[in-house]
Formats: sequence, structure tokens, C-alpha cells
Amino acid sequence: MSRQECGPSGLLNHSSRSPQMALADKVLTELELPSPREDAAFMTSASPFESSSMLLLRQAGPLALISASDTVRHVFAGTFARTMAQTFIHPIDTIKTRLQVRSPPKKLKHWKKSIKKNPVAVTVQGKRVIKFRNWLIKGPRDVYLGVTGSILGTLPVGLAYFAAYEACKHWLESTWSSMKDSPASHFISASCGAVTSCIVRVPTDTIRHRVQAYIHPNVFKSATRIVQKEGIRGLYAGFMPTLLRDVPEIAVQFSLYEKLRHMVAERRVNKKLQTWEHLILGGFSGAVAAIVTMPLDVVKTTIQCGTRKCSTPDALIQIYGDKGMKGLFAGMAPRVTQVAVMSAAFFTMFEFWKMTLKPASERLESDSLLSPKIFRKKRIKIWKRLPLIE
Repeated sequence: MSRQECGPSGLLNHSSRSPQMALADKVLTELELPSPREDAAFMTSASPFESSSMLLLRQAGPLALISASDTVRHVFAGTFARTMAQTFIHPIDTIKTRLQVRSPPKKLKHWKKSIKKNPVAVTVQGKRVIKFRNWLIKGPRDVYLGVTGSILGTLPVGLAYFAAYEACKHWLESTWSSMKDSPASHFISASCGAVTSCIVRVPTDTIRHRVQAYIHPNVFKSATRIVQKEGIRGLYAGFMPTLLRDVPEIAVQFSLYEKLRHMVAERRVNKKLQTWEHLILGGFSGAVAAIVTMPLDVVKTTIQCGTRKCSTPDALIQIYGDKGMKGLFAGMAPRVTQVAVMSAAFFTMFEFWKMTLKPASERLESDSLLSPKIFRKKRIKIWKRLPLIE
């Protein structure tokens, strides 16, 4: 390369810059970072063909890269939100799992008897107002069994789901203009994401459920013992009922939430929803989806925690034969509560993370409706604290 193709400081001119360098300059502009100095002293730590913008972006860390694209922001926002929501509702998931196991081990049988014998009663002026089972009879740590597997599994599941969701949604809306922000677009994209994420989700669910049901002591031993006794195939126990449950559940949940959100936004001047509105719409969407898919969830847990293999139709027949229709809706209260709470927390945190990861140049004043305190104080400092080279 001749010297004439370079600027005075030996840097490549704009016309000969690579796409990576152009992307770096775009990101720095969106983040409203000051232009770096391009003198000889500044470039001593960079390679001869690395622009100062590329060097500054490398120093700024992953936050800048995440903010570079809407799709990337949504994928990471969804993953962070799902992980936080799953951790939050893990105790409810533990209770639901234990109630659905058909052939419980000794320890689980003892737990079921104990919560009935030692109920919690709420009294007012000496009169009992309400009585319910003592789910925390063994302490908070007991209902958090398997949470490690939940967190480790949720991160890749979230990435797989939202990557597939955003890719499918982008393809549909770019191919057919009528699909833009339509319920069909959200429904198909959510279904595509659910199918993709099931490949990662089922093994982590199987491991987690067996720890929650006292079959194995922890997630690591659970994974080892399942592989030793049943092979890799054992990790995918309940794959079909999980797929049959997740596709309609997630599709109903996402499409209903998006429809309700647009309906609320269109009825007023300010299109941005506040935090409490996201909580209500998300919770309602999750509750509806949980009720619709309840029998499939019971079948899934039965197969994953069962001592012998059986198909989805066989499990349905066995459950119905043992306990009738009531058996297909075992654990309905904790399941509906679990999905409603998780859905409310997820959609609220999803909107929050989308706002948090948004570049400064794209932020709107109405974004402050989601969390005014964070928007006005903390979020601005995040961008100011990005490391710069002096």
C-alpha cells in the first residue's frame, strides 16, 4: 500500500476503510463518545492498519457492540430478562413440579405429608381467616433446589429463542410488508423461537426437575447419572410434550401481549406504556397461556420425573386413568401463578433492558415512563463511564 492512500498520520482514508472500521465509527457516533485523537502518540498502542475508532470500540467493551443493532439489543435484552424472571419464579416452579410427580420418591412423599400436617393459618382476633399448606416447611433453600441448572440453562435457551425469534420476524416483515407488527408475525416468530429453544431447554429442564423432586441431590450429579443410566437420550425425556406445550404457550403469550400492548397504546396520545401496564398485560398473557397448555405441562413433568419411559399418549392415558380430568390439571394454581408472575416480570424487564441498551442518540423522553429514576440518573452515567484512552 502506498503512502498516498493514507492520511497524514498513516491512517487509512475513509474511502478505503473496511466494513468493520465503518461499523466502529457508527457505534461511537451513536454512543455520543468524543472523537478520538488520531495523532502518532495515540496510535502507538494500535496496529498500523487499525483505526483509532476501532481501538476505542475495543476498549469500550461489549456494551458498545450490543448497542450497535436493534436485533442484537433485543436478543440480549430478552436473554437478560428471561434469566432474571426464571430465577425469580424458581420456588413456584419447584412446588408445581413436586405436585405433578406421579410416582414420588420417599423424600418427596414425606414433603407432601408434612405440608399438609403443618399448615399456615392466618388469624384475625383469634379467628382463623385462611389456611394454606406450608410450602416452606424445609426453609427457603429447599424450594431453590436446582436453581443453578435453571440459570445455566436459561442463558443459552434465551439466546437461542430470541435469536430465532428476531431472525424469523425480520425475514417475515422484510418479505411481506403486510406482516409488519401483525399478530401473525409475532405468532409465527414465537413458534419458531420455541422450537429452536427446545433443543437446549429440554435437557436443562429434565436435570432441574429431578433435583426439585429429590430424585438427585444437585444438577451436576443429576446430569451425570442420567447420562450414565439412560445415555444422552435420557436428557431429552419429555421432548415432544415440551414442544407441544411450549409452541402454543409462547405463541399465545407473545402474540396476546403484543396485541394488548398495541391496543392500549393506540387509545391514547402517549404510545409508551408505564411499568405497571407492562406488569398487568404480561401477567394476563402468561395466565391465559398457562391455562391453555396445562395438561401438556403435567404430561411433560410426569415423563421427565418418571422411573420408566413412556410416550406422550401413554402418559395422558395413565394420568387420566388414575385421577381423571383433575389429574391433568394437577398443580394448576402454582403453575398459573408461576407463568403469570414470570410473564409479568419478563415483559417488564424486557422493555427495561431494551431501553437500557439503546444508544443515546435513539433515546426518547417518553422512555422515562418505564423507569424515570433510572432514566434520569443511572442510565446516563453508564454511557459516561465507558473507558476512553487518554
